[in-house]
Amino acid sequence: MDSKRLERVEDKLDKVVDAISGINVTLAKQAVVLEEHVKRSTMLEEQFKPVRKHVDIVNGILKLMGILGTCGGLIHGLMKILKVY
Repeated sequence: MDSKRLERVEDKLDKVVDAISGINVTLAKQAVVLEEHVKRSTMLEEQFKPVRKHVDIVNGILKLMGILGTCGGLIHGLMKILKVY
């Protein structure tokens, strides 16, 4: 290989090394940001647990009211049909 060609290859190789270095810096920054995000997400999930428990309780109560209302309606309808009322 002639010296000019070798210099061009070295220049291109230097550019690749610089690009990889830039990628490594970006990756390190993103790792820090991801770690902070995971901490915040974990904290918010812990704060959300009581809300989720309350929602589950309210949903259970509403389902129970629906079942009791349906049973009451059926009983009332049967009593009307059988003229017991």
